[in-house]
Amino acid sequence: MIQRVRIALIALGVIAFTIAQQTGREWLRWVGVALVAVAFFLRFAKRSLG
Repeated sequence: MIQRVRIALIALGVIAFTIAQQTGREWLRWVGVALVAVAFFLRFAKRSLG
């Protein structure tokens, strides 16, 4: 389950970042970065949860 959430977060983050690069919207770029960062930290949460 967490694996699917991580993949979805990474995909949405990359999409948001790409759209931000094309449109020049700074806030959307940071949303993309944040989504990928959350996916990264879920990797460690998965290990600590069991």
